[in-house]
Amino acid sequence: MKFHYGQDYYSVDDIDLSPFRLEKGDTKYLKSDNKEVFDFVGFVLNEDNLLCVFPKHFYTDLELKDLNRRKDANLEDIKLLFDVFVKYTKEVSTTAKAAKYIGAKPEFESDYPFAPFFEVYKHFRQYGIYRESNIEIKPNANGPVAWRKTIQKAQTIVSEGNLIFSPLYRKKKKQENVFLSECMVFVIDHTISNFPYFINLPKTGYKISSFNFIKHREYTLQQLRQISSKTFKDTQKRLIANLINFFEQYNKSPKGGDIHIKINYFDKIWERMVSTYLNKYFKSVDDVSNSIIFDNRLISSPLNFETKEFAVDDSSHQFKIRLDHFAQKDDSIYIFDSKYYYDVSDLNYKQFSYNEMLRGGISKNTKIFSALILPYKSTYSNLHFSLSPAYLGERKTGTKIIEQYLNIKEVMQTYVAD
Repeated sequence: MKFHYGQDYYSVDDIDLSPFRLEKGDTKYLKSDNKEVFDFVGFVLNEDNLLCVFPKHFYTDLELKDLNRRKDANLEDIKLLFDVFVKYTKEVSTTAKAAKYIGAKPEFESDYPFAPFFEVYKHFRQYGIYRESNIEIKPNANGPVAWRKTIQKAQTIVSEGNLIFSPLYRKKKKQENVFLSECMVFVIDHTISNFPYFINLPKTGYKISSFNFIKHREYTLQQLRQISSKTFKDTQKRLIANLINFFEQYNKSPKGGDIHIKINYFDKIWERMVSTYLNKYFKSVDDVSNSIIFDNRLISSPLNFETKEFAVDDSSHQFKIRLDHFAQKDDSIYIFDSKYYYDVSDLNYKQFSYNEMLRGGISKNTKIFSALILPYKSTYSNLHFSLSPAYLGERKTGTKIIEQYLNIKEVMQTYVAD
């Protein structure tokens, strides 16, 4: 397996993409920079090659060039990105409804049904492989004798001093239980075997059936639906439903032979990861150095950040403003906005207007702390905007906006571990 590495908004020119069939929208042309760049985060893989496209600023240019020169597996980072996908998917949706999604949200695209796989594995971790006793006892059947039932129901005949029971009742394990167990083993072990770079989980330890569940997918689905119609326990019905989801969503012929696992709107994940990071490590804002202070020794932040909406419009439009991360304590309010930007070159008018609108609804003694939170290779801060004294009017202080850059790898690790 050869590994190829890219980065969202990073030039594709120095990366060998010939083994892959990229789709429309996977790259875009930047006229200002005269270059073609990646426009997604995720993976494209086939039997011999794996393309890993990481979020903006995950690597430096030198690190990317070195990775592509060596083409080795950077397993820790690959698994970290995949784990972020999995956690976000579980948070925004409990089921995967569409065949091409890793979750039930249209920003995700996946040619493999990971969501139902993880639900099947969750059942395996809690209950083990499906092993409920479901035995039929019938007269004159094949199988070991059920002596209790035979003694209760059979006629007794004495012949030449021997006591004979007729008919003999025998035990027979219903075939559907065997099918369900083998189906479960296949889904788990087949997935782990095919995606060792993403999934670091132990296999079931059972022998995989020689029956080809994928080749005979329609038969598999038919059998699972029949078993489901005769199953009443909630845990078992959920297991069967997830097995059905897995085979319904399994893409028999991925595009061009490649499997795509990707998201085109990583800003949604960035916002959620920043929320986790703030609520865990935020300590304070340093008004002198114009930076947010974090403490990774904290178990949780003294402030609670949440998404907040304000109805600021009395017109017929009833416009609202939405703040990504809002917190309030004593005479201070905090307005932070997640920005999944490559760089900042223009004034963020939206953040400025939010400050000015909210200022009218608070007391003169309340201080507003405002920041844009952006991804980068390291953690540092800049002053994005500070209102000139000439425009303060009667106010003592004016709007100030901080650019707070966070180490994106650390934010991802915190999100996955939380």
